[in-house]
Amino acid sequence: MKETMTTGEMARVAGVSQKALRIYDEKGLLRPVGYSEGNYKLYDKNSLMVLEKIIALKHVGFSLDEIKSNLENNEQESIEETLKNQLELMERRIYEMNKAADCIKVALARLGEEPDWDNVADVIRKMEVAQGQDERRWYAANHAADGIEWYVKIFDSLDFNEGDKVLDLGCSYGLLWRENWNRIPENFLVDGVDIHESWADDFDKFLESEKDSLPAGTSINMLFMNLENKDTWDEIGKNRYNRIVAHYLLSYFEHPEVIVKKAAEVLAPGGMLSFTYFGTGVEHDYWEKLLDENGFDNSFVKKRKNIMIDRENEFIDLISMDFSKVERVHLPGPLYYDDSEILFERLLKMYKDGNKYLLSVKERLLQCFDRKIEKDGKIVVDIDSTFVHCYK
Repeated sequence: MKETMTTGEMARVAGVSQKALRIYDEKGLLRPVGYSEGNYKLYDKNSLMVLEKIIALKHVGFSLDEIKSNLENNEQESIEETLKNQLELMERRIYEMNKAADCIKVALARLGEEPDWDNVADVIRKMEVAQGQDERRWYAANHAADGIEWYVKIFDSLDFNEGDKVLDLGCSYGLLWRENWNRIPENFLVDGVDIHESWADDFDKFLESEKDSLPAGTSINMLFMNLENKDTWDEIGKNRYNRIVAHYLLSYFEHPEVIVKKAAEVLAPGGMLSFTYFGTGVEHDYWEKLLDENGFDNSFVKKRKNIMIDRENEFIDLISMDFSKVERVHLPGPLYYDDSEILFERLLKMYKDGNKYLLSVKERLLQCFDRKIEKDGKIVVDIDSTFVHCYK
């Protein structure tokens, strides 16, 4: 190799364009070591080594500004930390891209004969809701402060008995049954209703492989049908059910009260419908108190709490006429956090109206969280979920 190379020679050796070298020069990433008599930029072997670093870092997703910072800070610890952070970022991007790909696959699978963008947007929105629930479920399963599996609590609250007939609307992955498989009673019937191209497909495969391990006289069946279609309810209406479960479902529908009314029509006398729909609970009180005690504004928490309470009351008033009794059941599900950034992300997701303020005080909030974690090892957030039980 020559002692020095022109821009064109350097570009050919490294397999990049001359334009790229000009940009790297302008950004201060790769300066020429000198100039020829004809005023051409010259580069040497060290220049080529720097260029190879730039190409490598660019390949794994670093911006030019990030590359410049990394090249200027060549300490071993800094390099390791930078690469770890970049790996985490890229894995997150891959995860987000996979989620987007899943949304597209589902949208394609559910296109009707005359597809339109409104339908596509609605499918993708519902998929995003489901994916968000999956993420929250994963975190909750690994950070339950009381150590009790969430779906065990739900199962216990439904008071199942031998001989019951259960309708599980929007059964999805079937966690209510998977997590309590050895507790399912004898002579017990479950009809799960969901659509294809969802987690219900996986549950259906699970049922096929595990059906022989169910108790005597017990069966769990999948009905792949759309709850917004009349034919679905005509089929469901052939039975009457002691228990109907509609958990984490109603937010998918423009008129959830219609689904509740349809469910009431197939509920046996003395039976109970259990559904979730609202964002009410003690967590609002937790944040209201914590923010106030540490000198932060909590008005956005109060506003959100009141909106959710009003929404819940209005909806219960709307559906109460179809039942003899409606009651709220609050299941505790406290979570612990040992990472202040993750806790801050939860706060952002819960209170979107307060995001501007929260981001403006982020450093102070993180310091507050860090102090509590350093003192106690973790922060336990008081959380519960409201289940509405409606009796026929």
